[in-house]
Amino acid sequence: MKHLHRIVHVRWRLTSCNLSWLHLSSLILILLSCHPQQRAVAFCPSKCQCVGGDANSRAYCIDAALEDVPIQLNPETKYINLTLNKIRNIEFTLPFYMKLEVLDLSRNIIETLGSKNFEYQIEMRTLNLSHNSVSSLQKDAFRGLSNLLVLDLSFNRIEVVHPSAMADLNSLIEMDLTNNNIVSLEENTFHNLMSLEILIFKNNQLLDVPASNLQHLHAIKSLDVSENLVEYVRNDSFEGLRELVTLTLRGNVISELDLSAFDGLITLKYLDLGDNNLTMVPTQQLSKLSNLTHLTLSGNRFSYLPPVAFLNLFHLRELHLNRLDLLQRIDSR
Repeated sequence: MKHLHRIVHVRWRLTSCNLSWLHLSSLILILLSCHPQQRAVAFCPSKCQCVGGDANSRAYCIDAALEDVPIQLNPETKYINLTLNKIRNIEFTLPFYMKLEVLDLSRNIIETLGSKNFEYQIEMRTLNLSHNSVSSLQKDAFRGLSNLLVLDLSFNRIEVVHPSAMADLNSLIEMDLTNNNIVSLEENTFHNLMSLEILIFKNNQLLDVPASNLQHLHAIKSLDVSENLVEYVRNDSFEGLRELVTLTLRGNVISELDLSAFDGLITLKYLDLGDNNLTMVPTQQLSKLSNLTHLTLSGNRFSYLPPVAFLNLFHLRELHLNRLDLLQRIDSR
């Protein structure tokens, strides 16, 4: 007899089958055997829209006043949208959907992701957790997500990231941490993010460029560290980022750059240093960026632009120097 494996909520009424039970935190039961002719029945909660068959099942539960992740959807579903609900946690709910590829939990009231709650989502490609109230990423927070490509954690309250929270994200390509409260990261937090190409760290509380973590991101192409509290960019800040094309440092409080701050950025084309506290054009530091095509220095505190301010920038196409309120003289020689 073929066995039908299905996880069901304790409140479900189960009939006409031989059952074997496994207790899981007093909340869920596992139905291990049933009549071979009986099919697993999937339900669509009110205010949800469920479309597609087993091969392409999708569930849209947008603004459906849900307080928990529904567990009675088709277990074959690949896409679940739960945005704009009242979900507080995700514990013991996701193992029901082992073939899930896209999960949108944005704009809920989730405070914690717990540990190992994504352990069975090996097929997941996109996870949106933006606009929640997550304050920390615990150990093994993303355990099992070895095929995840896109992770959106923007607009949360994250302050602490356990160094092993992202250990399984070795396929991740894009991560958004915009609008959180991260001051610093422990070393090796990004150790396994070898595939990451886009990292957005905008509007956090970073006091320094997280160089010890960035050095692991050998595939990174776009890095946004704008609107933080970085004051000083050191020589080793971007060491090893040989694939980096776009670097955004706008809106920090940068007043000084080490002479070799941008060494090694051989493919960099877009650099935004706008709205900082630079008092002099960093000519020597910029001269190493021979492939730079776009440079923004607007909103700094320059009083004087010397004649060779942009030495060696032979490929420069766009230069933005607006809002230089303290500028008194430009030497055009």
